[in-house]
Amino acid sequence: MVKPHRLPHWHSLSSKLLILSMGWLVIAMTSIGLTLILSWKLEGGAAAINDAGSLRMRTYRTALLLDQGASDARIAEELRGFSATLARLRRGDPVRPLFLPDDAKLRAQAALIAQSWQRDIVPTFDHSLSHRQAQLTVLPGFVDRIDHLVKLIEQDNARNITLLRLFQMSLIVIATLGAMLMMYLLFVLVIRPLDLLGHTIQRLRDGDLDSRVTLLHHDEFGAIAAAFNQMAQRLQDLYTTLEQKVRDKTRAVEEKNHQLSTLYQVTAFLHDSHDLETTCQGFIERLMGQVNGDAASVRLIDSARGKLDQVVQVGLPDELVRQAACASIQACFCGDAIAEPAAVMQHFRPEAARLKPCQAVGFASIAVFHIRHNHHDVGIFTLYFRERRELSLAEQLLVEALGKHLGVAIANLRLEASARQLAVSEERSLMAQGLHDSIAQSLSFLNLQVQMLQQALPADVSPEAQENLAFIHAGVQECYEDVRELLQNFRTRLLKEDFPQAVRSLLDRFEQQCRVPTELTVGGNGLPLNPKQQLQVLFILQEALSNVRKHAGATRVSLSIENHEDFVMTIRDNGAGFDPNNPQHTGQRHIGLSIMKERAEGIHSQITIQSAPGAGTTLELALAKEERLAL
Repeated sequence: MVKPHRLPHWHSLSSKLLILSMGWLVIAMTSIGLTLILSWKLEGGAAAINDAGSLRMRTYRTALLLDQGASDARIAEELRGFSATLARLRRGDPVRPLFLPDDAKLRAQAALIAQSWQRDIVPTFDHSLSHRQAQLTVLPGFVDRIDHLVKLIEQDNARNITLLRLFQMSLIVIATLGAMLMMYLLFVLVIRPLDLLGHTIQRLRDGDLDSRVTLLHHDEFGAIAAAFNQMAQRLQDLYTTLEQKVRDKTRAVEEKNHQLSTLYQVTAFLHDSHDLETTCQGFIERLMGQVNGDAASVRLIDSARGKLDQVVQVGLPDELVRQAACASIQACFCGDAIAEPAAVMQHFRPEAARLKPCQAVGFASIAVFHIRHNHHDVGIFTLYFRERRELSLAEQLLVEALGKHLGVAIANLRLEASARQLAVSEERSLMAQGLHDSIAQSLSFLNLQVQMLQQALPADVSPEAQENLAFIHAGVQECYEDVRELLQNFRTRLLKEDFPQAVRSLLDRFEQQCRVPTELTVGGNGLPLNPKQQLQVLFILQEALSNVRKHAGATRVSLSIENHEDFVMTIRDNGAGFDPNNPQHTGQRHIGLSIMKERAEGIHSQITIQSAPGAGTTLELALAKEERLAL
């Protein structure tokens, strides 16, 4: 939007018109004022001529009264009238108006008349009548002075009339010139700019986008012309770049559609039923296609161990996958990015003295995004680029949104695993209750009855009967112990942090039952087993200890757990041993071994048994790192 230009006040059209109007008004009012002053002077001069003529008339009347021999009172009255008229003439009367023109000669002539009146005329009338008549000869000269005064006043009036006519002609000229000037200014300042603007608008409407208004003046119309030119230039630019803008908008819409399509595809995939590895694998493959990444990885956070456990990776070199620093939160750049509130872009400088592991294998840029659920960090996923890459704000927002969906999907998988574990635990608890209420109580009753039967037998019973009854008692007791062990297995429910304690509890119980010392060795800081894996490993351990208790006759048992990239559990005893390849020597062990192998296959692990008669037995359970994804 073009900001309107603020004109100086002396450049505006309204200011120009106001100044011209005020100038014309001042000139006109001055001329009119001067005309009024001249008219007032002419009126006063005319009154002065009238009173001066009255003085001349009174002089002739006085002479006539003297000639006719009028009374002194009548003559005195005429004299008083003459003196009053002369005094009023000299003093002036603004009300009439009456005043003598402001002229030195005229004022001197009036003073001369007053002086002659007081000196030559008034004293004459104070003598005898004969003397007055003898002095009448001075009156013609006095009248001539009055006539001269009248003539001077008439001359001054004539000049004022000339000036009045001159000012009237000036008013006519001023009115004519003012009208012509106003018409000219109206044409120059208003009509012509409007006409130019109208013609330019017409050309612009006809398609001539190069049309521009010529700036004639720096006033309101100049500002309008400048704004119009800017609008025309903007219109021309828009028209010129319209095709490019359409292409840009189309490309932007396509990018938005592509992003929405990616968001829909990824979220639809994440909400399908997959295991953790398949979910993360499909997620990063779709994400790499969106941002043109060269590699990607998904790692989950284990704060207790301070580790970033890799779930899946695509396109990473083996040396980077095996890099120990990348598995530690404190030693990895990706781990440092966990504390940041948003995604982190890192560009590596070729001249850096110490190369990061991901830089050493040829990556120029990486982008680390959080996997969050309910504002908690679940893990991170990292995008790797061989060339320097900047993600736009729209791309970052899209990837962050997808990371939240991945966090929800992982949380759902964990909830499903917990629900399955809870369902299995509840079912095993119901089975344990059923065994306890039926078989366990029956065996307990049978054991009690056998003991009572042994006590009730007479002393002279045959040795064969006593031996058979002892066999029955031993068999019932063994069955009872097996059922109790089975009940304890059914009631086993674990969390990740309970696994070491559960192992220790099994060994303690074995020591109490068999009075055989055990040794436990635990090493490594690898990925913890998920609840299903822990439960099956404990069942395998229980079965192995049960076989030792029933068949080995061992005096020492050692248990070693090595939790590194692979999980390995080794159980050794110094018992009787057996030949694993000879079915005749396995006997009842065959069922136990089959059960352990089935449990191992259920968690994708392998069992290896090494034994020989008289050399003890070693059982090893190995779970590869590829099968250890934690949920």
